Amino acid sequence: MASPWKILVVGAGAVGGTLAVRLAAAGHTVSVLARGAHLQAIQRAGLCLEDPQERVCVEVQASDDLADFAPQDLVILGLKAHQLGPVLPQLRPLLHADTVVLPAINGVPWWYFHADTSPQARTAQGRTAHLESIDPGGRLLGAIDPAHLVGCVVHASAEVASPGVIRGNGQYRYVIGEPTHTRSPRVQALADLLRAAGCEPEVTDRIRDAIWMKLVGNATFNPVAALTRARMNAICDNPELVALIRDGMAEIMGLARAYGCDPLVSIEQRMEIARGIGPVKTSTLQDLERGRALEIAALLHAPLEMARLAHHPMTTLQTLSALLGELDRQVCKA
Repeated sequence: MASPWKILVVGAGAVGGTLAVRLAAAGHTVSVLARGAHLQAIQRAGLCLEDPQERVCVEVQASDDLADFAPQDLVILGLKAHQLGPVLPQLRPLLHADTVVLPAINGVPWWYFHADTSPQARTAQGRTAHLESIDPGGRLLGAIDPAHLVGCVVHASAEVASPGVIRGNGQYRYVIGEPTHTRSPRVQALADLLRAAGCEPEVTDRIRDAIWMKLVGNATFNPVAALTRARMNAICDNPELVALIRDGMAEIMGLARAYGCDPLVSIEQRMEIARGIGPVKTSTLQDLERGRALEIAALLHAPLEMARLAHHPMTTLQTLSALLGELDRQVCKA
């Protein structure tokens, strides 16, 4: 693939916007799909990323219409999982034979069972299974050829500080890997691309292990943060909340193993990672404060559906799901 890459970031919020700035600053041709005041600010003054070390601003092509973009070498999905439905089918004209689609999303991805070897990955008719909670009718799985997909787990904390401005904590770590759990030249090329842009890519042969490792934290800390309005450091300093989170972590780790995966860390190690993040707001708390629909399906409903398939009890996650679901309904009413 020639350099510079043509890159489209679909959703220039905290995660997508961070990657857009880093990659554009490294000399690649970056476009972004955005909307509202954020889009207007990007079109007027560019997209900026602030972290403890520097402030970087870049000019990028920005639009709220995917039809405005040409075929790309890399498409980064920075949307929330529940926002993907109307977007994925529109990506087809933007994909050439070698285009990589990188879903930088939280939770269980819609493509989880693609190339998976767990017993639940195939239907009784021999087709690839789907999770109804995040992909009703399997429409997302059929929207684009899964051969374009490279799995991605994001370990970078950021938020949209104001229209056109992303504020991050200076951590830009991304775990990437093939859904087939094999090594490939394209994943190595993607890692080289991210590294040259000042990120910290990690290539893995088992991307699903990395998904579970991240989910252990997301499915516990994110709901608790939204329900309490607390930042990560405050949660970690509250023994009662820590005890609740530990229970949830144990359930998710057990579920990962039921699907033949290794969550990679112990509960204490995962807690230490959380403590090291600092006084940041989880993405779910950010959405709550902005009155947006909460990211419940990929973080809670999907693992609960997988737990039912595997006959694995998840009482703590069921409680968090019920509470967060009602909060989401109340916020939407407001």
